[in-house]
Amino acid sequence: MGLRITLHEELQDILVEQGNRWKTTTQLAEEVNARGRYKKGDGSEVTQFEIHGRARRFEDIFERDGSRVRLTSA
Repeated sequence: MGLRITLHEELQDILVEQGNRWKTTTQLAEEVNARGRYKKGDGSEVTQFEIHGRARRFEDIFERDGSRVRLTSA
């Protein structure tokens, strides 16, 4: 069994693949769920609120503008 990807790693991958354009938390949640690489312990889908929380927790990686998220430019 391979290593599990974390939610913030999956978000980074999505943003890099899409040229680090601003994405809404809803768009990111939909993309994480569609890709299926990140799985929550209870098997439920990732919500936009979880994306917002993760971006807020990792402010050294992500910048936020309301409900929009991208990787920090630094």
